[in-house]
Amino acid sequence: MTAKAVDDHAHSEQWAETSHCRVSAVRRFGAFTAFELVAPRIAGKAAPGQFVMVTVPGGGFLLRRPLSMFTVHGDRAGLLVEARGAGSERLAGLEVGETVDLAGPLGSAFPTKGVTNALLVGGGIGCAPLQYLADELVTAGANVTAAFGFRDFRAARAAGAFAVERLWVASEDGAVGRRGTVMDVLAELDAPPNTVVYACGPAAMIGAVQRWTLEQGLRGYASLEAHMACGSGSCRGCVVDTTRGKLRVCSEGPVFALDEVRP
Repeated sequence: MTAKAVDDHAHSEQWAETSHCRVSAVRRFGAFTAFELVAPRIAGKAAPGQFVMVTVPGGGFLLRRPLSMFTVHGDRAGLLVEARGAGSERLAGLEVGETVDLAGPLGSAFPTKGVTNALLVGGGIGCAPLQYLADELVTAGANVTAAFGFRDFRAARAAGAFAVERLWVASEDGAVGRRGTVMDVLAELDAPPNTVVYACGPAAMIGAVQRWTLEQGLRGYASLEAHMACGSGSCRGCVVDTTRGKLRVCSEGPVFALDEVRP
């Protein structure tokens, strides 16, 4: 990396004020919890595709957890968390009235200007930012279709948290929706030539969606998943390869043009 590139990256570090937010609503879907928080400062600045760094309450957790913005309604910000480890289990167990600290919104957003037809493709917990995106696109008058893929019944329970009118679901074990992967769903969909594809999920899924999008002659964007420590770009722990070189998911991303991603 050149000295100029290093300087450019240093200037792109981002900092966000931490907000102390109260949980106002909780919905649970197996290992997944969708909770809404009173967060006027964050909700007022957010855009689809951005994320927040969440402090795990209760002590004993050094690092904050990055969570995509799941919904934004007025002064309320919604998050979707999957209970995987001790930290995420504590977050998934939050109840109405508890408080949690959020820093954000952080990262880049999905471009939506001028979009009339959108295809949202998600895998597992990677589907989380697509509800907020769907809401914004529908409000702007776009036609929105979504295709989500899950491993099994446990993972597919997350689909219950979403409210997207045209949503197609696939599970690899056939427990929910179509048996197979999300790519099997895409193979059966007719996408108009002006469709913009938005994808978020595991790297293998992003790669498959990237190839499909190219074959269809469409353009799109991908929100990448990565382990993050700071969320501001300073620790460089979430660097990924792109056609523009090595970039940080937390600051240059998480949203990238689909054709520049190297999954």
